[in-house]
Amino acid sequence: MFGFIRPVKSELKVREVERFKQIYCGLCHTIKKKYGVFNTMFLSYDMTFMALLLSSLEQSEPSMCYERCAASPITKKYFCETDRGIERAADMSVLLNYHKFEDTINDEKSVKHFAGLCLKKFADSSYKKAIKSNLQEDEMMKDCLLKLYQIERENTASLDIPADAFAKLMTSAVPDYVRSDEKRVLSQLFYHMGRWVYIIDACADLKKDFETGAYNPLIFRFGLANSDITNVKQTLEITLERSLIDIYNAFQLLEIKRDYGLIENIICLGMPMVTRQVLDGTYQLNGGKNTHGSL
Repeated sequence: MFGFIRPVKSELKVREVERFKQIYCGLCHTIKKKYGVFNTMFLSYDMTFMALLLSSLEQSEPSMCYERCAASPITKKYFCETDRGIERAADMSVLLNYHKFEDTINDEKSVKHFAGLCLKKFADSSYKKAIKSNLQEDEMMKDCLLKLYQIERENTASLDIPADAFAKLMTSAVPDYVRSDEKRVLSQLFYHMGRWVYIIDACADLKKDFETGAYNPLIFRFGLANSDITNVKQTLEITLERSLIDIYNAFQLLEIKRDYGLIENIICLGMPMVTRQVLDGTYQLNGGKNTHGSL
């Protein structure tokens, strides 16, 4: 995935920082155990947020383990054992990453196209395993991605139409095991999370897309002649803020059992911070760090 959804560490309590790391590591261990080590290479903060949110709806707090791993072979670390929320995020991570490889194959040329083919080949077995218990979700993802592919090929001069297609894809992650009222709320939250991610990603990729000639909705929506978004920055801020408000409103309707402050930090501080950084051109992937699970 993309990795845009993350907390502001300086505003967290020490135990909240540790909790985020425990969920991150727990999701990594779950993916490794269920799908193999290859898929852990593409673990993102976005999926960690999903695992954290879904796990916070569970009645029982996940048990803790204390082990070494490939990312920390010397020092043991605490991590959350698998619960329904973490397992759901693990399944969705595998499916979404596989479809991202397909997207790379369709959109890129030369080296990146070949890399996408290789990655997809490595991910085939885990993808086939994931769809056995998530067939309906995968079909929904494929339908949304097909629509998105058609929208992009037509150079659609709209920001909302492609963002809507990707946002609907993200609602496929809403689990069936939650109550009907929770399902409606989570659908809204994941929808606007997907919409925000799509638009933020378009903003972050604007310069690269100008260089490669790839479709970017901002270019056609605003008739941009270059990657300077100064004149449309306020419009982008408003539409991104609208999705952040809807995410927070949905969050307020959920019965959060734990980690409320951590999740609120991500929605109210982390995502607005990334919005500002991307629009200002100061955003750095993973905060400029390259360490697995850095925060």
